[in-house]
Amino acid sequence: MGHKKSLNKKRLTRKQVQELIEAEGKLHEEFTKFFEETYSTGYKNQPLVYELPNDRFLYVFDPKEIGSPGKGDIYPKDYFLRRVQWTQRVRDDSANNRGSSIRHWRYYSKNKAELISKIEQLIDELAEKLAIPRPQLDFSYASLDIVSSKAEDYELDEVQAELYDNLVAYVGEVLKRRVNGQWAIETLHGDEKYPYISADTKGVLMPINVVWTELNGLEPMNLRKETANEVRRFSLRR
Repeated sequence: MGHKKSLNKKRLTRKQVQELIEAEGKLHEEFTKFFEETYSTGYKNQPLVYELPNDRFLYVFDPKEIGSPGKGDIYPKDYFLRRVQWTQRVRDDSANNRGSSIRHWRYYSKNKAELISKIEQLIDELAEKLAIPRPQLDFSYASLDIVSSKAEDYELDEVQAELYDNLVAYVGEVLKRRVNGQWAIETLHGDEKYPYISADTKGVLMPINVVWTELNGLEPMNLRKETANEVRRFSLRR
């Protein structure tokens, strides 16, 4: 497990981990089993998870592993649970060959290439499902903050299953207005047709990439940031 959001500034030593477990740790059997993983080499990675007071979890690296054997990190409960959900999504995507943004979107998309003929309908539905007054969806960067916040409240798993196309449609419209572009369909990859924004003959913008990145991240959804990054990447390519 990554170190980024841990409450401890430096990774805990084996001695510190053992002292913490003895003082206040309770083995969380469900999460310990969840993070157990057998690699293709046959090696079984067996980290340990302990529940601590004050809504904290201690993640202890497998004592047999090479990098940080028996060392650990403490995480706030909210972040740790988000990490569990993220890990499950990654496993599911890998098992179902959804490792790329296009394949991930196609799996969940209800409209596929017909999305570009239903932009207004999809945006209206997005406003309704996320309880956003329609005038607030004005295609500004600020409106993406509203969508991101409401999507977090709606639960990302539900957004992924029910509103993927809606987010792609809205992000695409924001991108389109930023670069004076138009919707188009990629047709060069057989059945893997997908919508994108074409601005000129030198490049494209990918609303699917923006939405996929935010649905599959560990941080709270930030469509404004990733949309701005997509515009920036396009500008640099030009």
